[in-house]
Amino acid sequence: MIKFFRKIRQNLLSEGKTGKYFKYAIGEIILVVIGILIALQINDWNQNKKDRKLEQQYYCRLLEDVKQDYSNYEYSLELLDLRINANNIMIQRLLDDTTPLDSIGSYLINSVKFSNRNYRATTDAFEDIKSSGNLNILTDFSTKNKLASYYESMDRTSSIIETNGKAITDKRFFETKDFISSGWINMVNDFNGIDTTKVDLDLLKSKVNFTAKIREIMLNDAMFYLGINTRNKQILKSVENEILSIKSLLEKKCQNQ
Repeated sequence: MIKFFRKIRQNLLSEGKTGKYFKYAIGEIILVVIGILIALQINDWNQNKKDRKLEQQYYCRLLEDVKQDYSNYEYSLELLDLRINANNIMIQRLLDDTTPLDSIGSYLINSVKFSNRNYRATTDAFEDIKSSGNLNILTDFSTKNKLASYYESMDRTSSIIETNGKAITDKRFFETKDFISSGWINMVNDFNGIDTTKVDLDLLKSKVNFTAKIREIMLNDAMFYLGINTRNKQILKSVENEILSIKSLLEKKCQNQ
């Protein structure tokens, strides 16, 4: 093709048709420019097509993460309800001065069970988008802002719940003075921590001195646990609408791209 155009130009020059030569040269340049522009346009179109496909994949991955968030939310709520229920039963039993310590053991365990388990948002897809420098692939600025706000909100919620949960574990596991008389024997034994081939369990239990003072301390602790767990449930419930809202948005974006 290049040889063909060159031959035409040479023929025009050899025939002395300089005016026609320049007109032809200009026309040839214009054709080349148009060809380049068309090629660039096709390249842009192909790249945009790839970007939109990648954008849809990101929305779908983000959706899977948010679905996991909701699943984790439901499980965390179940754990909180378990602890709150155990707290209430434990308080009622401790109010009865005739209730033996052995009847409180299982509720004591459940009242603090997984208190240090934190609720965190699943950020795998979002972090991948940011770290790969592909945040600009998400063309919907409103959705990007909502995602950023969502993860910031989840992070704040997680921080509060984690701090509150640590307060429970610190009180239960680091501030208790009389472990023998405050339910620890049964709690450790329920987890198969006591080797009865090496430890005389009956003799150990005989050392329990479940006094009115210890009962009062445990009652106050139970009220503390109940307060913290109730507050954490309130905080956790506050993000339910946010999870469902961003989930609904991503479902549409995942399907409509």
